[in-house]
Amino acid sequence: MSVTVYAWGANSHGQLGLGYESELCMTPQRLSKCSFLPQLVRCIRGGGGHVLILDSNGRLHACGWNNRGQLGLNSNEECHNEFSMVPTEFFEEVPVEFISCGWDISGAITVTKRLFVWGSNAFQQLGICQRGFMAVRRPMPVRLPREEPAQRISFGLRFCAVLTQDQKIYIFGRLRIMDPPPIELDITSTSLHRCNVMKIQVHNPKELRIVSLVSGQNHMLLKCVDLEAGGSRRIVALGDNKFGQSNAFQFEEDVRQLAVGWTHNAAMLKTNSILLWGRNCYGQLGTGEFCEQRATPTPLQLHLEEGTTPARLHMGAEHGLLRTTAGEIYTWGWNEHGNCGNNATENICVPTLLKLPGYAKLAGSGAGFCYAIVEEADEETATTP
Repeated sequence: MSVTVYAWGANSHGQLGLGYESELCMTPQRLSKCSFLPQLVRCIRGGGGHVLILDSNGRLHACGWNNRGQLGLNSNEECHNEFSMVPTEFFEEVPVEFISCGWDISGAITVTKRLFVWGSNAFQQLGICQRGFMAVRRPMPVRLPREEPAQRISFGLRFCAVLTQDQKIYIFGRLRIMDPPPIELDITSTSLHRCNVMKIQVHNPKELRIVSLVSGQNHMLLKCVDLEAGGSRRIVALGDNKFGQSNAFQFEEDVRQLAVGWTHNAAMLKTNSILLWGRNCYGQLGTGEFCEQRATPTPLQLHLEEGTTPARLHMGAEHGLLRTTAGEIYTWGWNEHGNCGNNATENICVPTLLKLPGYAKLAGSGAGFCYAIVEEADEETATTP
């Protein structure tokens, strides 16, 4: 059994790691050279035109667009079309535990809960207000107020959101909050490194606790645990709501996973049902139709074989990817750059099974591209009767 890396979709910045740039790759392409062992890949995250891969040793690997230094390699090259490891010294020789990508920005949290960010600072989304810091080309440590340990980090187009271990959220950059703001939250302004920072916490910490956050282009969703009723069924939303993407809901079942695209959202529930809402002009909700939007959660039109269940959701800018417990990959939505990997460029409004040469054990997506880590049977094994 061998483990290999496949990538497909937009490749104009070399983000597929194939050693060259091209407009698109409409079918999954096998990577021949990596700075990591495919069997050790733990997490894949994609941005506008770059990708980060975290391995099980806590090392970070990057390729793709680097116009703002978002690869963290301390390089001035515009693009890197093959993977390189981000030097461990940039993280003070401490293993990385969590990673995130924005359009042209990246972030990581180490096992010691230290926060590092790098890439574009055009809107002070790195938390730096001094002149001359429009971009940072290597991971930079960020000190949160009172040295609070970082738990999660998420990026929008012009903002960075950090969830701390005591369930506070700090937002750097620009995120417009609706007026009035959600009643569940207290939102105040504070100063950090001479920057104005938005601080968010629940109004009643005895009733509600924030456990995770995900960001779209100009909005953010918070998954919350109801401490009185129990369970993580409540979703609180912030930001732009042009397509209903900031509509908030309390589901009847616990939310296993939240995933967001630029202007749409997906929730996978404990019972494995998947509901989506927001913009749908490219079929990115996977509901079997193209329409402007869906303001309320609508079921994904997915039909799996008996015994197979959803494992993990990934959202690109306007397309979706689902990996199942059987190692299958389904894609749908925006397909202009071959994002869905089905050897076509027409948009798809229902999840479509992707042809891969083996079991997909892991997957990830960027704005217009996807990755999969695939276990393939060796030729001798495959031909043995």
